[in-house]
Amino acid sequence: MAKEKLITLVLAGGVAAISTSAVLIRLAEAPAPVTAFYRMFFAALCFLPLALRERTGKLTGSQLKLALGAGLMLALHFALWMTSLEHTSVASSVVLVTTQPLWVFLLSVLFLEEKPTPRMWLGLAVALGGSLLVTFTQGAGGESRLYGNVLAVAGAWAMACYFLLGRRLRRELPLALYSLLVYGSAAACLALFSLLRGLPFKGFPPLTWVMFAALALIPTVLGHNSLNWALKYLPATMVSVTILGEPLGASILAVFVLKEVPSPLEAFGSLVTLVGIYLVWQGKARPSASTTTSP
Repeated sequence: MAKEKLITLVLAGGVAAISTSAVLIRLAEAPAPVTAFYRMFFAALCFLPLALRERTGKLTGSQLKLALGAGLMLALHFALWMTSLEHTSVASSVVLVTTQPLWVFLLSVLFLEEKPTPRMWLGLAVALGGSLLVTFTQGAGGESRLYGNVLAVAGAWAMACYFLLGRRLRRELPLALYSLLVYGSAAACLALFSLLRGLPFKGFPPLTWVMFAALALIPTVLGHNSLNWALKYLPATMVSVTILGEPLGASILAVFVLKEVPSPLEAFGSLVTLVGIYLVWQGKARPSASTTTSP
């Protein structure tokens, strides 16, 4: 029981930290891929000393491939989602990017032979309906807003793949080493992408550098790393569902910091989406006889 309470406390604190992400990104005056790069780079540096102490043997080729794959998916997630915040509201972007449990669920059904319950299928239908309401909400921005919403959904797909890859790797590696490998891989992918696009890596105002550091420390090291820690003890679907608390926290911060109030339809669609995701999680997939381990 004590361990269950600790896991719950860590996940709750992690979600609170992650909720600051969207507002910090908006306050950073830099291209989205560059902001994502510095977030991952500074986060990886935080784990370097601990990772060197944790490493007890050689990493296998399989582990390195998984780390690179997870890092690539994480890089895609941040690049897509951070760009979406340039085109749509914080509320829409965060709600749509947190549909990741739906895609974890579908990927588990397709590739891990999990047998979903009727409640899970109901939750999927409800959540997708709510997501469509949010995606096509009319407001300032027009086509740009729709583009931003689509990018947020694509970011959710990438995050779902990251969770499934990370679940397998996290069971084999200690937390700091896992975080260094994944964040470092993500930073390398984002740096290459930014270089190919000719984006600047310097010349930003002091406040933007503060935002880079804050993004690395608060939502990443303290936030996402709480989820990384929990992946060792809980299934990927259950861990990914804890992100349900992020839209509420992010929307409240956006109201007070950015003066951005969601429209009634946007708020209703967000609520429907979150209810649907909760039903998916509550349904609890039944592993088939051939499935003996988690991803």
